[in-house]
Amino acid sequence: MIRQAAYLSAALTLAACDSGQPTAPSNPLAETFLSGDSIEPTPRAAWDVITDTGSRTQRAWGQAAVDQAPANAARYTQKSFVFPTGSIRVLEFNKANGGMIHVLTDETTLYMMKGAGSVEVAGETVSIHKGDAVSYPSGTLRGGDDATVVLWTVTGTDSEGEPMPKVVRSADTTFSQFGYWPGPDGDRILVTTAEELKDAPANAIRLDMTNYTFDDNGLVVTENYKSGPTNKTRGDRDALLYITSGKMRFFQDDIDVIAGPGDAIRETAGRYHNWIRMEDSSFLGIGTKPLAPLAADAPSDY
Repeated sequence: MIRQAAYLSAALTLAACDSGQPTAPSNPLAETFLSGDSIEPTPRAAWDVITDTGSRTQRAWGQAAVDQAPANAARYTQKSFVFPTGSIRVLEFNKANGGMIHVLTDETTLYMMKGAGSVEVAGETVSIHKGDAVSYPSGTLRGGDDATVVLWTVTGTDSEGEPMPKVVRSADTTFSQFGYWPGPDGDRILVTTAEELKDAPANAIRLDMTNYTFDDNGLVVTENYKSGPTNKTRGDRDALLYITSGKMRFFQDDIDVIAGPGDAIRETAGRYHNWIRMEDSSFLGIGTKPLAPLAADAPSDY
């Protein structure tokens, strides 16, 4: 019932605007969970135009406009998950439809989920491959083959200065492993090495984390093992998550939803949440400032 309500809310509130982006949902449930099935892909097209003053990239969105694009245009689709403190966009490109051409505007983070291409980072064109991430990409994203790209635009980070564009290669990430379970005295036992995890009981909560560290933020890719429920926790920042595999049950206050591949979740700052990993699963996540600052002395978990 809740999942169906999310579908309906998203369908009613995600209306297109002039930029080709939908407006943010106003339904409280839709501000926490958006099913990928509820988001209609937006047809888009992009192509290069040569003029007397140089070249530029022309764009079109919506089926009628895309149908009018020239034969050499790259045609692709975009799904947009809009939350109060940011958005997640998933772009699907196909070699048979012209490859990858996408003009970047206000994106703060880019993750290359599939394929390869090139993008500008601090004014320099660099190649990016599957598993690479870019903070504050710019210019035009380009590539010739099939590709899937995940983009975040967040309302604010912890940086007080000018954001610094940066590319983080998959080989340069930091990998961590975690596991915890209740001990005989009721206290939580936490381990952080592969050797310690060998002795973890069957009911242990386990996850692997790959961290992409930027100057003002960070992207986390998690691999979660079937388990649960996790400890209830609350953060002082929102987290915008895109589920890439597996099925998980998510709780936040009175919200109870099942999320799977292609769905998006907002862990809201100050609100207790936890998970049941119904299957081995994974997601991509990035943080952003909450709508309102939280009390500094509030507890984080229990």
